[in-house]
Amino acid sequence: MKIITIILSVTLIGAFTMGMADEAASTDTTSSVDAQIEAIQAAPAQERVELMNEFKQRLMQMNQEDRMLAIQEMQSKMQASAPQSSEAMSGDMTHARAQEHVQEMQMQTNEQMNTMQNMTQQQAGSQFMQTTGAGTSLNIPAGGAPSMNTNFMQRR
Repeated sequence: MKIITIILSVTLIGAFTMGMADEAASTDTTSSVDAQIEAIQAAPAQERVELMNEFKQRLMQMNQEDRMLAIQEMQSKMQASAPQSSEAMSGDMTHARAQEHVQEMQMQTNEQMNTMQNMTQQQAGSQFMQTTGAGTSLNIPAGGAPSMNTNFMQRR
């Protein structure tokens, strides 16, 4: 009977110690999860990705109860900071839209310049054709552009 009492006492002390260790580990996990979440929120975009990956690795190592608590805490903190993030995203989106608009305007301007240049070249070509008598004395290829043969008039 004495041996059973000793074994029972040791088992009870072991269970109590293990319970205290789990509770201490859970408290430590919670505080380090808080620190990790704050670091993720404060980090620039590129570092945020790396820190989030580390956070996910840590979640995989936790037991299911701690994992659920950490995920809930992460969600609540991220939702609390969502207005700031949406304002930053809104600013980025506005900047991106402005850049797209500028690029579209540049493309339209380039198209207009090309159109004007083509029209000017066609007008100059038709004026040249009219003043030279429809190109009878010039060597004009099938494409319609006069050749650049400068040997037709040589001075002696």
